Amino acid sequence: MKNIVALSALVIATAVSQSFGRFTYSVLYIEIRDDFGLSNTAAGGIGSLNLVGYLIGSLLVALTIGNFGLIKTAKYGLAGVVIGLLLLSWSPNSFITLLALFLTGLSAAGVWITTPALATNLLGPDRKGLAIGWVTTGVGLGFFAACVFDAVITDWRSVYGLETIIGFAALGLLVLTITTSENPASGSGLSPTALKQIPGWLNLCVTYGFFAVSVSLAMTFSAALLEEDAGFKEGSASLTFALIGLGLALGGPIMGWLSDRIGMNSAQLVSLTCLTVSCALIATGHPVAAPVSTLLFGMAFTGVVVNITAKVSSHLSAEAFGAAYAVLTIVFGAGLAVGPQLGGIIADSSGSFQPALILASCFAAGSLFLTFLDRKTPANDGLGGES
Repeated sequence: MKNIVALSALVIATAVSQSFGRFTYSVLYIEIRDDFGLSNTAAGGIGSLNLVGYLIGSLLVALTIGNFGLIKTAKYGLAGVVIGLLLLSWSPNSFITLLALFLTGLSAAGVWITTPALATNLLGPDRKGLAIGWVTTGVGLGFFAACVFDAVITDWRSVYGLETIIGFAALGLLVLTITTSENPASGSGLSPTALKQIPGWLNLCVTYGFFAVSVSLAMTFSAALLEEDAGFKEGSASLTFALIGLGLALGGPIMGWLSDRIGMNSAQLVSLTCLTVSCALIATGHPVAAPVSTLLFGMAFTGVVVNITAKVSSHLSAEAFGAAYAVLTIVFGAGLAVGPQLGGIIADSSGSFQPALILASCFAAGSLFLTFLDRKTPANDGLGGES
């Protein structure tokens, strides 16, 4: 029972840090942009700075986790996210919003990098896949909640205010329930050498980077496309966008089961194919295809993250996994930082959000192609049992 409560604390912490601290801005993009009278380029730049903060945070965590350990890093990270959410609930101008989102992005990295290992400590190393699935499910549940909040609350600052209250509760639960973990390994920290132990590591990095650009474009501009280009009402657009969160929550167990049945590499191909198709269909703004595709997008997003994380962990010891995963997270953060700014510029120049979603589909297709090449490389055949 104690482990269940502790695991729930990690799931909620992940929901607050990733969904509230990073992805809620995507849901509230139109409201914040219009409230401050920003262009799409400027509003996209604010989103990019949140992701730049996540990139810098990933680097800081990689360099300091050996000294602070898993628990302190997670708690400090969640505390920083809550402070950022508090600032957002009050923010009087775009500058404070920018600083607050940078802080939430910076701090969220401390939670995301540590929670898979903490969850694994609770469930045991033989259930690492299940631990990763639980953590990822937290992101989906939090994202779904953020969309529902936006649908029922008219003021964007009040949405962040409610998330702040939940954040304080999550921090208290984390402090009370997660009290011990394994001592940080002497080799923890930033180590590209650990990542290079994985066959096809360079292909993996580029694939993850392309995937990050794709999902950052889709997550930032899908709701805006549905509302402004496709003519969805604001509440309908938010609830439709909420299906991404539902997909994120469902994707962990479904894609995990699929990976066990057909192998990690084949499951990765399925996930990236779904991601490519879903981004293209969201771009159409079709009243039926777009909502269905947001659900598919969420499931595919989770599938890619779970499979890549499992791929890394299957080749490395627990000590080396943390070091390698930190480097991979930095690559992911760099890709995430590109999308919002690029999409904002494209939206301003074209007068539509549709090209941003088409570009997201193209980057997903690039990841799919790289994964297919990796699958055909003899050195990597053992990862999923395919040839």
